[in-house]
Amino acid sequence: MSGTEKDIVLTIDVVEPGLVNAVKLMSKKLGRPIKGLSLVHTGFADYPGRPVDQTGLFDEIIVNFDDKDELQKAIKPYADRILAVTTRYEDAIHHLRQVIPFLPYVNAPTESSLIWSTEKPLMRDRLRAYDEKLVPKYEYMEPGDMPKLDKIIRGFKYPVIVKPGSLWSSYLVTQCNTESELKKCLKETFEIIKDVYARERRETNPVVLIEEMMVGDMYSTDAYVSQNGDVYCLPLVKVITGESIGLPGFYSYRHIIPVPLTKKEVEAAFEAAKGSIRALNLRATTTHIELFYTKDGWKIIEIGARMGGYRDALYRESFGIEHYYNDIAVRAGVELMLPGKAVQHAAGINIYPEKEGIISSIEGIEEARKLESVVYVDAHANSGDKALFANHGGIVIVDGILSNKSAKKLEEDVAKVRKLVKINVAKAK
Repeated sequence: MSGTEKDIVLTIDVVEPGLVNAVKLMSKKLGRPIKGLSLVHTGFADYPGRPVDQTGLFDEIIVNFDDKDELQKAIKPYADRILAVTTRYEDAIHHLRQVIPFLPYVNAPTESSLIWSTEKPLMRDRLRAYDEKLVPKYEYMEPGDMPKLDKIIRGFKYPVIVKPGSLWSSYLVTQCNTESELKKCLKETFEIIKDVYARERRETNPVVLIEEMMVGDMYSTDAYVSQNGDVYCLPLVKVITGESIGLPGFYSYRHIIPVPLTKKEVEAAFEAAKGSIRALNLRATTTHIELFYTKDGWKIIEIGARMGGYRDALYRESFGIEHYYNDIAVRAGVELMLPGKAVQHAAGINIYPEKEGIISSIEGIEEARKLESVVYVDAHANSGDKALFANHGGIVIVDGILSNKSAKKLEEDVAKVRKLVKINVAKAK
């Protein structure tokens, strides 16, 4: 191997416990020591709550990714030893793209494919050019385009969806049923979008996507793409959105796995997913693909060049899949640990408050954690924090993963968690 053994897994900006465990497993599988290296952008180094390694397995280098000379010098001592490069967070994909030119001999996605996977308007363009049946009618616009709105949306059928061009987790995604609702939504979105982009560390100019609303059931799959383009799709996860049950926002209210679809339906979903991967020319990466199952077949909501949120826990609980390990393996070109049959039922839940305002207290977390099916239940805000709905840019306040061999018992415990957890909110002054 050119005299230098590849023994480093490089990650960008964050190190989650799942990645640490995956590197340890990779070392065991390969029969030799594997270390970790984390490159952290200077603008993110002091970010509150940034996941860091607590075990000593990962070294950390803080570097200005926008300074190419500084970045190249930081990477140079390690470049020939890097086995794989990865990142889990959507907002770190831009920094991964900046690193790739300095890793010419490491399996990695192309810079252009990463741009297409993070910028929804460009993603839609590539999907439509590859197969127009994969996407609904859409247009995109910047704040200065408001005077041209009538021309931009000519021919659209309502309802339409407004979504930011490069945010994730359903932030600011809103349904509009009339042109007057659309104009009001766009005005409000453009008033706050810069603040939400700054909070989520997005470094591009804000744009919004307007598309005809797809009607159907939402699913997702994570898929592994090898350096030479082989694709393996993981079992589908059904996603119940808040909007679909009458709550504000298109956030993931509930995840369900396994799903009761026929083999033919699943195969068709996987074909659509593989088409989206081909459209963006992705390789040497894990992908997260969200789909709608409509009367006209499977449509692509979006695709990301990363693992999906909560998918590591959902896939492990339901199918025994080591998702973090496979994410490294597919990038490194080593054998994947592929799933067999489902071993139990699993669910993911996200909880927002019933109204917006200042959080006065969060109750029931400890009681919920004692339930038989609970893997974890965590709060991501504290008393005094501001709580907003997802369509107004708010973060999830409480989330959790549950699993059980009994589907009935799982459903009972999901309902109990939602009953126990109370997010008390006082009206903002």
